[in-house]
Amino acid sequence: MPQLIFHGIDTETVKACSGELVEQLAAVMQTDVENFLLEIVNSVQVFEGKITPSYPYIDVRWFDRGQDIQDRSAATIARILNGQNVDPVDIIFLPLEKQRYYENAEHF
Repeated sequence: MPQLIFHGIDTETVKACSGELVEQLAAVMQTDVENFLLEIVNSVQVFEGKITPSYPYIDVRWFDRGQDIQDRSAATIARILNGQNVDPVDIIFLPLEKQRYYENAEHF
């Protein structure tokens, strides 16, 4: 159930690479492509009273799969987004705890 939440990255860019991104991450994370959720947050960033270009970053919410898979996942995300001219891109992994995650009132 990895959830990738994109900030400061336009919808067309995410659409253009979404298939490749999910396929490659599914292989790295050893899960099915159907388990992924991609979300794009449209927001405005402000500094000193002026609208500024949004800084590109991605929150990855997932059940922790260890440092090696996390490192490989980050490399995959960066490579694919850099290929879409998103450079630099920050990637933040936010581990979820199975006992705190519910689907239809049942935790994992």
